[in-house]
Amino acid sequence: MRSTSTLVPFKLEKMSAATNSIEPNNLEPSNLDLQFGEEIEIEESGFSFQPIAGYELEIDGSVYMYSEDGNLEISLLGGALDEDTSIAELNDELAGEFMENFDEFGLIEAGTDTIQNITGFLNEIRFVNAEEEGLGRALICSPYLNQYFFILVISSSEHWQRQGQAVFEAIKSHIRFYPQFKVDEVEVEQDKHPDLTLETYPDIAPDDDFFLNIEKGDVSLLLAARSYDPREQVMITEIHAPDGRMLYHYDLETGVLESSISDHPFVGASGEVCFVFPRDNRQNLQPGNYRFAFATQSATTLEEIQVIIRSGRALELQSIDMNFWIASEDEIFNDADTLDQFIADIHQALSQRLAPLNLAPGEIKYFHAAPDELETFSTVNIDSDLADCSYMISETVSNGRALNVGLVQKLAQGEPSNMTTLEAVSAGSPGMILTPSSPHACILIAWPAFEGNISSLADALIQQLIIFSGIDTQDTQQQENQALTLNREIAWRLRRHPLFYDAD
Repeated sequence: MRSTSTLVPFKLEKMSAATNSIEPNNLEPSNLDLQFGEEIEIEESGFSFQPIAGYELEIDGSVYMYSEDGNLEISLLGGALDEDTSIAELNDELAGEFMENFDEFGLIEAGTDTIQNITGFLNEIRFVNAEEEGLGRALICSPYLNQYFFILVISSSEHWQRQGQAVFEAIKSHIRFYPQFKVDEVEVEQDKHPDLTLETYPDIAPDDDFFLNIEKGDVSLLLAARSYDPREQVMITEIHAPDGRMLYHYDLETGVLESSISDHPFVGASGEVCFVFPRDNRQNLQPGNYRFAFATQSATTLEEIQVIIRSGRALELQSIDMNFWIASEDEIFNDADTLDQFIADIHQALSQRLAPLNLAPGEIKYFHAAPDELETFSTVNIDSDLADCSYMISETVSNGRALNVGLVQKLAQGEPSNMTTLEAVSAGSPGMILTPSSPHACILIAWPAFEGNISSLADALIQQLIIFSGIDTQDTQQQENQALTLNREIAWRLRRHPLFYDAD
């Protein structure tokens, strides 16, 4: 069915799925009885698949399958995902490359879909070739932090309704992913952050002791341990001070926690656990080797441990930068003058609250969500979308040493039948900074909850900043669920966090 010559230059049309969905015809689906062959691993692309019995098969880095009658075509492709690449845009690009020799085609944004429980971006396809109309779907996801997988299925319109759509769904369950592309060691301009030391350690086995050297003058550390699988649960099981004292021990089998630094175990979802120290003003870093032990739910090797160590006294005025990522269609964000005024107003409101504690907001930048991201992330269910939103924001911003703030239309939690709304949430406690590969790298604010009330928005930002920084606030609150209020004790802890820097 694929055309071998270009008759008319291809036509790429990006349309809203809400208004340009593919209209089904009235044909009844036929019984789908697919047989799948032995699993084939495409090692260089990071995935394996089972071919459909009776389909023609071509493998050349990518996979191309097609039915003998030519009614249906399938393309599978995987590869390394660059840090600055949007997978939504890559979905358009790869679909365009496959369809470029067709007479005419259009891509229709269709929100998200899942493959092997991993959420990705979905395009519906409609095309015309040799006067025959056709339909299809293209789905892209990132099964690992720096890896993508792309699947495209097309057929004639009549065949799509009878079998094509069902084939698309069926083959997704016969795909498996493998971590193929290692994360490059993080490179940071050292002169840009002279008070920070960044170190990345790859491939840490679960039974390995991890030693972290702290030097005299270091005041805080922020650590992220990441698995290869973003669905993995990662835990810290032991922390020992340089003098040999056990600071923390968590028994996975019994659930017993022994700790002088935390009243809860350090367990992270979405393939990452983060840890910050010190967590209160009774703790301090000691020079020497801290010893850590980690575990994953499936007992697999960690992809990497990334550490940020801050040094210096942190006694002078401390500032914090912010990145506002705007996923709202409110008119205030569409006009440059009103948007600049909004940034100025929030800067002033934060200054009034932080100045008495010798803290100050630094540079505040803003970024707009791309059109294909706007619809997807304007409403965020934190049970399923929070990590994806964090990735998207981290890939967009240019200042990594900053608090990433996502302004969205709605924050929700729970199943559709029992959903609650939230005003603000932190993706992590602590969250990770200076990395585009963390699911815990932002806070989110439901803009309509604070629209027109800059003072309340500033208060919410500070509360989420405290949570994001991961400091221990339990002894500063008088009752459970009390809103976090910035005071001198909490400010003392914030001042040493790697988010903040010496403003002088």
